[in-house]
Amino acid sequence: MIHRSLEQRNLLIEGTEIFPAYKRQKSFLAAGILLDDVSNYAMVCNVEAVKKDGTIHMGMDGFQKEKDMLQVPLGVISDWKEVRCLQQKIYIVENPSVFAMLCGKAECSCMCMNGQPRLAGLMLLDLLEKSGTTIYYSGDLDPEGILIAQKLADYYRGKFHFWHMDPEDYNKSRSEEVISDRRMKILDKITDVRLISVVDEIKKYKTAGYQERIFV
Repeated sequence: MIHRSLEQRNLLIEGTEIFPAYKRQKSFLAAGILLDDVSNYAMVCNVEAVKKDGTIHMGMDGFQKEKDMLQVPLGVISDWKEVRCLQQKIYIVENPSVFAMLCGKAECSCMCMNGQPRLAGLMLLDLLEKSGTTIYYSGDLDPEGILIAQKLADYYRGKFHFWHMDPEDYNKSRSEEVISDRRMKILDKITDVRLISVVDEIKKYKTAGYQERIFV
């Protein structure tokens, strides 16, 4: 019923093979229905937003002036038409504690994906792409983290750089956690040439690397 209603209103919802589940969520959002708005959010710092009516989002403006981090729910992001970052670049990390550290030390725009991307995060990526923002992404150096990094790089149509995700960073971040054979098979899905060297290193040691150890 939702999809038929959207077709009647000439609203086209673009799908993605990378994150196929989000087409349904975007369809509900286009129809004015928010699914799980409370826990569907993006964590950002030093980001300015322009609403669809052309006015500056004053709440975001205030947090930027205070250089404070905040969680922005899906319902708020859905009312934005533009986002602006310092120097037109943003540093995105997977881990909330690393995000908090960056926000406290760096004079830069930051974002936390907090594991598997939510719709709010992907919608923010869409807005970042429209504004010509360059992304520097850093995730955990284990099979799941590497796969998330590749998917985000494939999803983002603008400039996307992997940050602190090379063999040297892996060896600095390696833990004692042994990766099971089942999880190791996830690495067979990695095809981005920029990640192959770190994938080879993970296959060599078969232990997980966590980005908290890189940013200490």
